[in-house]
Amino acid sequence: MKRVYWRPKSVSRTALLLISAFAILGMVLVEQFPTVRQMPWEAEKMEAAQLAKSAFDVIAVAREQSGEPIDSKVDPTESGLLGISTSSVTSLTGSLPAKQTTINPNFAAAVVQILKDAGVKKGDVVAVGVSGSFPAMNICTYAALETLETQPIVIGSGASSSWGANLPNLLWLDMEKILADDDVFATRAIAASVGGEADRGLSFPREGVEAIRGVIEENGIQLLNEKKFENILEQRMEIYRQRSGGKPIAAYINVGGGMASTGRTAGKEAFKSGLNEEVPDEAEQLDGIMERFGKAGVPVIHLVKIRSLAKEFGLPESPQTMPQVGEGGVFKKPDYNRWLALAILLIEMALLYLFIRSDVGFRLLRPGTKRGAQSAPEPMV
Repeated sequence: MKRVYWRPKSVSRTALLLISAFAILGMVLVEQFPTVRQMPWEAEKMEAAQLAKSAFDVIAVAREQSGEPIDSKVDPTESGLLGISTSSVTSLTGSLPAKQTTINPNFAAAVVQILKDAGVKKGDVVAVGVSGSFPAMNICTYAALETLETQPIVIGSGASSSWGANLPNLLWLDMEKILADDDVFATRAIAASVGGEADRGLSFPREGVEAIRGVIEENGIQLLNEKKFENILEQRMEIYRQRSGGKPIAAYINVGGGMASTGRTAGKEAFKSGLNEEVPDEAEQLDGIMERFGKAGVPVIHLVKIRSLAKEFGLPESPQTMPQVGEGGVFKKPDYNRWLALAILLIEMALLYLFIRSDVGFRLLRPGTKRGAQSAPEPMV
């Protein structure tokens, strides 16, 4: 038996306007009333960020005691983690806004997120390469690694680009020692190079090279001083292999733009900031620690392009006051309210049915129409 239903010959403009208006209203409501989505690993992120903040506080005191004044225009948070434009240990010109952006303990939570995404677990060995260019990011990296109870193997370099740890009497390797002496971190570099050109500070004045070498010697760190670039890489890889004790290396973290780590500037640009699970095509012909680990199937975490990282994790650029622990999209992110979106979708579908599929909408919009005055719904079989 065939069913008969009624349907208007055409949909009125009024009905189309109402349907369109409700669709626009629904879109506005969904945009204006988002929900908040809790990001994973909140406890670990909070712990890492708090540990980083403790380290920041210790370095702020050390900077004050060093006799080197803090320029509030350069370092508005007065963290003591930003240096000067140039010095005898300055390797390259750096971006001040990028350095200012790192002064945020919540970057430690971002590093936790990246390590988790890379599959790093408690007890895993993580190889690390740091320079003095981003001391705050070094701190956040150490905080994340210690919070997750990994086994980091760190190789550093003493030089820094401008606005980093480029004060000759307060290098990154000095900061490491201060943080270890204050029982903030157990993590420290086990070997270090001078850094800068050819990884040996060839462009530095003699007093700059001697200052860095002196700090390395005082801290009992192995000095890396190979002349050939390939030998520089081999020496570092051998240290990672020996110190791993036969355990697989779960990830490699590079902080900054150390030549040995990135494979010169081209390598630094070839790898994207954050997690790299494959070697980029542009880096295939380069040689650097990142490229070697990447080709061995080890996830590479590249902590550069800081402002892009800040945007990705919902952290502010160049904060003027010290951010509070727990702030930012790395902990909570605004998200569309799915229940509200579903309700609006169902209502929109109902309106489409009423005004297009059935004659109910037709009757509602023409309650006083005389019979035959307008085109009435016609029977459909």
